[in-house]
Amino acid sequence: MQDGFTEAPTRLTLLTAGSVALLMTIAAAAIFPFAGAPAANVPVLFPVFATAMSVNNSIIAYLITLQFYITRQTAIGLLGSAFGYSALMAALQVATAPGVFSELGFIGSRSHVGVWMWITRLGGFPLLIVLAMLLLKFSPDHRVPKRYQNWALAGFALGPAIATLGLYQFLSVEGTRLPLLTSANGNYSSLAYGQAGFLMVAAWGAALVSILQVTRLRRSFYCWLALGSYSYILYLLVNFAAAARFTVGWYTSRFFELSAAAVILGALLYEVLKMQQRLRRSYEHAYEESIRDGLTGLFSRRYFDTALTREIASQQRHAQPFSLLMADIDFFKQYNDRHGHPAGDRCIRKIARCLSGQLREGDVVARYGGEEFVAILPNTNEVTVQRVAERFRRAVMALELTQDRNGTMTVSIGLYTHHAATGLTADAMVAHADAALYQAKHDGRNRVVSSPADLAIQ
Repeated sequence: MQDGFTEAPTRLTLLTAGSVALLMTIAAAAIFPFAGAPAANVPVLFPVFATAMSVNNSIIAYLITLQFYITRQTAIGLLGSAFGYSALMAALQVATAPGVFSELGFIGSRSHVGVWMWITRLGGFPLLIVLAMLLLKFSPDHRVPKRYQNWALAGFALGPAIATLGLYQFLSVEGTRLPLLTSANGNYSSLAYGQAGFLMVAAWGAALVSILQVTRLRRSFYCWLALGSYSYILYLLVNFAAAARFTVGWYTSRFFELSAAAVILGALLYEVLKMQQRLRRSYEHAYEESIRDGLTGLFSRRYFDTALTREIASQQRHAQPFSLLMADIDFFKQYNDRHGHPAGDRCIRKIARCLSGQLREGDVVARYGGEEFVAILPNTNEVTVQRVAERFRRAVMALELTQDRNGTMTVSIGLYTHHAATGLTADAMVAHADAALYQAKHDGRNRVVSSPADLAIQ
């Protein structure tokens, strides 16, 4: 099964989710005997709870829809619509409730109409989750074609809005004709112990089973989605055990619903965090690949150009000299032709490691091209860079890479030390080092030649 979420659950994740489920079960069992006990009438708590649910589910829907935008996976888009539907229906409950924005409410003061809105929200929500799980099971790889991505995104976003408006219109017109599920004193035992209550609990049970069966909890998000579904079951059971408004069960059951939203939102935020970490690692890897030479692991010529410009700017601030070292493997073409390209590559890698081993941590060493290397040595004068170059030259000879008739493999090295007062450009500095390297080869190779600042560059 393929899905849009990538973070696999750890043992700690599964243990935490199971522990939370156990604690919720214990809390619900402790509340059951006192669920019907009367509690203070605090009308403001209902809109507060409903608003909190609307906000939480809106954020969840947004994050899941973003996941759909990345993966274009239809099942993920439908799952986002499920939370969007719940968020909009909760907002509609607040907007139309008597005493919130109007004395009688936008659809009248009959409390049973509000109950039917609650039923349609809590009943439709799990059915959409089940539908998303079925789609994930039977068509796990179904993705919206890229050219229709924006249209599908609009559909998944507007679908809950259209459904909510349709239900609002229906309840506005037909709400008073629906069966009464609450009494004048707020008792709703006919709902709690009737067919509607049973179907709501069954719907959430089906949502929980479908999540477990389809996903097998292979992703962390689905662990918490399953826990959220279980929280809704406990919410309904505690609520129905109260069977009346403004009771201990009626109030405390809301915390199970808020817990469901909280754990799912937390799981999504964690998924976003891990995604950001993966993106950062991918970016760092891509950046590292872009500035490194694939054969030797040294910096690339492009990075060397950038580093040289940066070093020039640093020198202007601190007035410290720096040196360039340019080295070339002597008679490398003959070695490559005689021993073959794989042996030539091994030779380049060994000499690259040899050069890196002679430099400090802050020095920049790059493969300049072919068998040629270049290094930037900050805060290094003529004497010091000469000593480093000689050490490198002798280290290459110590490798004893046989050049056959030409003897042991060697390198020629050109040096240039730049002082702040010189005022040369980066290209001119490289040209000086290159001219010194040319002179080293002209003088017989396997030697170090320093370039004076006034050397004429042809």
